[in-house]
Amino acid sequence: MTADSTDVTEPARRRRRGPLYAALAGGTLLLLGGAYGVGYALSGETLPPNTTIEGVEVGRLAAPEAEARLSEELTARAEEPMTLASGEQELTRTPAEFGLSVDYAASVAEADVEKSFNPVDIWNSLTGGRSVDAVVARDEPTLEAVASELAQLTNADPVNAGLVIEANAPVVQEGSNGRALDVAATADAVADAYLDATRVDAVVAETEPEITTAEAEQARDTVAVPALSGPVTIQTGDRGFQVTPEMIGASLSFVPADGALAPELNAETLLGQADSAMEGLGLQQAKDATIELRDGTPVVVPGENGLGVAKEDLARAVGEAMTRTDERTGSVTIAEVEPDLTTAEAEALGVREITGEFTTRFPATAYRVNNIGKSAGLINNTLLLPGETFSMNAALGERTLANGWKAGGAIDGGRVVERMGGGISQTTTTLFNAIFFAGLEDVVHKPHSLYFSRYPMGREATLDWNSVEMKFRNDTDYGVLIQAFTNNPEVGGQGTVTVRIWSTKVYDVTATDPVQSNFRSPGETIRSDAAVCSPQSGMRGFTVRFDRVFRQNGAVVRTEPFEWTYNTLTPVVCTNPDARADRIER
Repeated sequence: MTADSTDVTEPARRRRRGPLYAALAGGTLLLLGGAYGVGYALSGETLPPNTTIEGVEVGRLAAPEAEARLSEELTARAEEPMTLASGEQELTRTPAEFGLSVDYAASVAEADVEKSFNPVDIWNSLTGGRSVDAVVARDEPTLEAVASELAQLTNADPVNAGLVIEANAPVVQEGSNGRALDVAATADAVADAYLDATRVDAVVAETEPEITTAEAEQARDTVAVPALSGPVTIQTGDRGFQVTPEMIGASLSFVPADGALAPELNAETLLGQADSAMEGLGLQQAKDATIELRDGTPVVVPGENGLGVAKEDLARAVGEAMTRTDERTGSVTIAEVEPDLTTAEAEALGVREITGEFTTRFPATAYRVNNIGKSAGLINNTLLLPGETFSMNAALGERTLANGWKAGGAIDGGRVVERMGGGISQTTTTLFNAIFFAGLEDVVHKPHSLYFSRYPMGREATLDWNSVEMKFRNDTDYGVLIQAFTNNPEVGGQGTVTVRIWSTKVYDVTATDPVQSNFRSPGETIRSDAAVCSPQSGMRGFTVRFDRVFRQNGAVVRTEPFEWTYNTLTPVVCTNPDARADRIER
């Protein structure tokens, strides 16, 4: 081929290939565009192929199908009961009772890939996928209510360490940490464990006491031990007296103050303890004003000032000296001192009228005449200041022969026996009814276990030195004076005991009629041939209810319910002709 022919044909070939390349490029773009369009069209219609929710495979499923499969696979786990624990305390509830459930639609939406024009997103939608947790729906009030319920069983306040004086020696009472369940954090822990665990530990923190054992030990070593190490000498002019460690120990206590234990000397107790030591000073004791009944009228007997040491002055001097290791001395001045209850204070107590009165009757056996008369005399002329509490056992003391009591009928374990001080429940019941109608606060009382018709039904009070008390509190702003007396009956006659409460009337008090129910018959008669046997008649048991009603200006201002259940008494027949009754306990 000639050079000329070559130069003519080559350009012609290049011109023929240009359209072919353009056609191929256009086709490729068309194919890619079509694939992109198809990919875009397919993306977002189903979940990516490798998608799992809470371990359940839901790839290539449309949203409704994925929700159905998820519900089918998770329902058993989602409804399995869970136990919330705090130490030995546990609460087991269903997830619904915890306020927890699976939101299947939200779980699928969380795992899906949104439709996008981004080729990467399209590729992930068609070939990728991920593992996600199920979306948990929380009913916060319900969830926190269960956590709060466990908190009530778990929580415990910390206990402060203490320091007390026992047998005139300091004794540390160890403190202990408290527990506090964190309700919000515990609720989160339950929700986080849902679907993964059936037992969850509550979030509980320990709380330290304000006063730790170490702080109590420090107070012991730096204050109590030195305070009780020896006497404190108190000077007044050219005379003096010693306050012994025993006097200090009887008056010393430790109270929390600013995160530590602070010593506190009871000035009243310390002055009383030091009375005998101050006898050589020739002091004249102050005399309290009193209130006595004269010719049936309360009369204030004036108090008298004395010469002595002011209790606050003595407590200050002893408190400053008692922690020193040397020069354990202090000084006080002797001055005129007022009585604890001055004449003006007694007159202001308002003891002027009968606010409650009651009388009961009793068969005048020898022991009743003695014991009821003695108990009435012991409580007569007792004056209670506002806020003070009266104790019948404290007023009467232990019932023994040496103390002038006699043995008589009493109830023990549902049986009528003989005990020292038998019959004093008559006085106790009469006093209880007097304070009942005076509107005073009933602190504690206990009716007899058996019903005796000489007492108001349910409105009675028994007494035992070891186990049964009768107490009431003067919860008024006035003084309360107890007047108690008997009719001094002859043995074999009919006795009465009366108690009157003198004060200022605050309420008009009445009792509703007693309502009986729950009647029970006694058991079969017991025939006993024992050498020790007390015969007794049968009594039925029942429950009685009534109210104490408080009125002011005719309007009811308060109602106080009372209820008591009487036992049955099984009849006993003693068949041994030589049997002796239960022995008298002295």
